Amino acid sequence: MYPGHWTNIDCRPLPSVDIVADLNERWPIDDESFDSIIGNYIIEHISWGKVKDFVENSHRVLRPGGYAVFVTANLLEQCKLAIKWFEEGKGWEVAQMLFGDQNYEGGDWVANAHHCGFSPAYAIRLFREAGFHEVTIFEHPACKSDMIIQAKKSGVRITRSL
Repeated sequence: MYPGHWTNIDCRPLPSVDIVADLNERWPIDDESFDSIIGNYIIEHISWGKVKDFVENSHRVLRPGGYAVFVTANLLEQCKLAIKWFEEGKGWEVAQMLFGDQNYEGGDWVANAHHCGFSPAYAIRLFREAGFHEVTIFEHPACKSDMIIQAKKSGVRITRSL
């Protein structure tokens, strides 16, 4: 792509989408193609059995020194909130928060459900295991039950000699 252009990837062929792909599978993107990846409420929609592959793909397509930033739900904080909301009789709100829209409230996509969840500690472990060397979790400034995962790929290119 060219400077100043955001490459959008989605499983649906929408007008703003540059690459149509199932993010549960290996991404059709060359290694070390991007300086950054930004995912806004996407990682929780990846199958829990495939989320490790998703994070490894993120690492693979980043250039050395690149950043991956994902805004997602903080499942630990959501569970704390769920207890409070259940006591207040807000079962429907708890279900929507934990499991996603699922098209019940006029959503535009029937598969809009959450398939995995993250605590800060789990996110840090997952991203470090994928090869990221700096992983920082920030509380979302507008919503305590959400978080921002920022992961940096090492700036050193590792090569092997045979």
